[in-house]
Amino acid sequence: MSKSVAVASGADVYVEPIKEDRPDFKELKEIEKQRREILLRAELPFWRILMFWSGTCLKEIVSDTLVWTTIIIYVGIRIYAWVVTYVPDSVTLLQKTNVGILGGFLSFFLVLFVNQTNGRFLEMYGFSKACSGRIQDVAGLAKTQLPIEVADRLVRHFNAAHIAGYVGLNAIGMG
Repeated sequence: MSKSVAVASGADVYVEPIKEDRPDFKELKEIEKQRREILLRAELPFWRILMFWSGTCLKEIVSDTLVWTTIIIYVGIRIYAWVVTYVPDSVTLLQKTNVGILGGFLSFFLVLFVNQTNGRFLEMYGFSKACSGRIQDVAGLAKTQLPIEVADRLVRHFNAAHIAGYVGLNAIGMG
């Protein structure tokens, strides 16, 4: 079953198929298996958790060109400083500057960034708890006003929608 959409381009209208990037059932089962393995790791001691490669950000860090470029530049500068026997003019200019001011600004902006991030987390947590409370309200109302089978099914659908909101908002592996 392929889906399509009508696209208007100037005076012409043509039908273009919609590309679906959804994983199939086999891929979903594999992803769920990986997620469950990662979940079980949380019970392990700290030193054992550090030994895992899959399910961590280490893969991304190792394959990131910016990280390697930065390391290569740093190593190059250190080798150059070790080989050179004189003090370059740029170093003498840096001795006269106050780098502490720069560190103060960076610390200040880091505090602002962490504070903003924490504020967003707490806001989203509040929304989640409010949603959970509304589901509880609907569950109580449904149990008293609807037949038991319908009420149970309704509450299950609400709980599934709530869980889907946590895990299904972004594409898998896309951040």
